[in-house]
Parts: sequence; structure tokens; C-alpha cells
Amino acid sequence: MGRISQFNFLETVFPPFTNRNVKLLVDKANQHIAKHLRASKFYMIGARAEASFVNYRVDGDKALIHVDVEVGDEVVDSGVIHVSKFKEISKNPELQLTREAVLMGGTKKGTHVKVWLTPDSVYWEAARGRTYLEGFKRHDLVCSYDLLYVGIATKQDSYQRLIKDAHHGRLKVLSEEQARKTGAHPSDEIILFLFDIDQLGIQTISAEDPDINLFRGSEQARVVADAEKAFVKLLDPGYNTVKFRNYPKGEDGLYGLGLTNYAYMLNENIRFNTAQSMFKGAYSEAGFDNRQDTIVVEGDNVELIFAKAGE
Repeated sequence: MGRISQFNFLETVFPPFTNRNVKLLVDKANQHIAKHLRASKFYMIGARAEASFVNYRVDGDKALIHVDVEVGDEVVDSGVIHVSKFKEISKNPELQLTREAVLMGGTKKGTHVKVWLTPDSVYWEAARGRTYLEGFKRHDLVCSYDLLYVGIATKQDSYQRLIKDAHHGRLKVLSEEQARKTGAHPSDEIILFLFDIDQLGIQTISAEDPDINLFRGSEQARVVADAEKAFVKLLDPGYNTVKFRNYPKGEDGLYGLGLTNYAYMLNENIRFNTAQSMFKGAYSEAGFDNRQDTIVVEGDNVELIFAKAGE
């Protein structure tokens, strides 16, 4: 008999950002960013000791910014930003260099910034091969987060539900989480991730099949609903009160739709940690990468398969 497999790749629609940056993202001046965020209906909330840019060294002659990345109280990585390779800004742009961000191309008052790089976004950009970044190799040390909450937006989008509105899960996390770095504020350590989910279906057809119906993918709303249950069931984030104990069974997901098996992978250089397990992603333009951990569902069975060590 023929088989139908569906692979679902989670990829962020925008670089991860701290809760403190939510205020900026709802500003009218940043509606172009809101457009990207509205493409998401699946989101996660994580936390990590505050990450900062430290030890700036500016080479004006070569238009380079050398910087170290600190997580908690430890410098864990370094990199170089090639200012001249940004098409968005003119020569000799206004620079603002803080622990939270590298800002370029704005006015002296910091408005209308054209380039905004944070300790989280440089790794997102570096994974995508941006030529204006050099170094920033230790995403395993910087982009490792405690997974606190997994959610979906059914009647809205992730921007409306998680950012613009007072999301109950985000507020609960902010009120209950303790700072991981001495002197830090939880708002600088709570990280938001807004995902889109890309599908890839593989169908094999057998001569024994009486009727041949070509598989054209699953309804996206079902994929999103199923993904929430899969990650909550397997990773058990602490702030999710509904645990979906009966998963993969359910009426609004992928169970019972005729799929032989289906899987979830994280197409980002991100690691999510919970008391239950760790889930490691890896970015690849193709989506597939043998460094990615995978949640696999087949029939009533659901399993977390870890990538081989060293891959």
C-alpha cells in the first residue's frame, strides 16, 4: 500500500526578541515589522540569562565594529559587523552602541533607525549567511533557552494575540519568573519566538492502491493545532496548564487524516530546554538537516528522536 508522510518545519518569521522590545514593535513607526509578525500563528516563550554586547571596538578606517557577546556574567563569543556592507545606510552613519543593541542609520535622538542588531538577532542573521556579519559562531551557547510556554493564535495571529494584546501567558511568565542574571530584569531575559510552519509531503503510490488521490498537504490550521499539542506533550513547558495527555489523538489536528506518519523539526539554530527534555534545532535553507531533533508521530505513537551527537 502507498504511504503519505508529512514533514513540518518550524521557522521564525522574525528574529527572536526580548519582552522589553514589545513596546517598540507595537509602535506605529514599526508597522513594517508587524507585517512579518502577523504571518505567524504559532509562538513560544523562552528565557535565558540576559545577553549583552560588550567590549565594543570600532575601526573607523575599515568601517568595522568588533564586539563580544556576554550571557549572564560570562563572555561566550565575539564577532565583527561590517558597517559598509549594509545597503540600507549611507557612509558614516550615526551609530549607537549599547549593551542591548547596535543601532545604525538613525538620527542623533535614535529615531528612524535603519539597522537594529541585538545579541539574539545576529545569530539569526548569521545563520542565513549575511555577509555583513563575521564570527558569531557560538549559537549553541547564546541561543539556548528555557522553554516556558507554547501557544497558538486561532482566530487572530501571533502578533495580535501575543504582542499587541495583554497575553495571559506572557504576563504570567513576567510576574513569576526570577532573573537569571544578578541585577537583570526578567523583561530582558524573556524571549519571544513567532513561527511559521512549512509543510513538505512525500507520497508513495503502490499498484495495489484501488484509488489514487494525490496528497496536496494538510490544512494549515490543523498543522498549527497539532504542533502545539506535540510540543506541549513532548517537552512539557512549565507554564502550559493544558498538557494534551491524549495526543496524538484529537479532532482538530492531523490524527486520523490518512497520514502514515508526520514529523516536526525546528529549522533554526535554537535549543529549547525543559525539565522534561531538550529540543535542538538547526538552520538549513532546504529545511532538512541531520542536526535537527525530530518529533515523529505514527498512528497512536509519538516519539522524540534526537539527532546524533556531533551532527
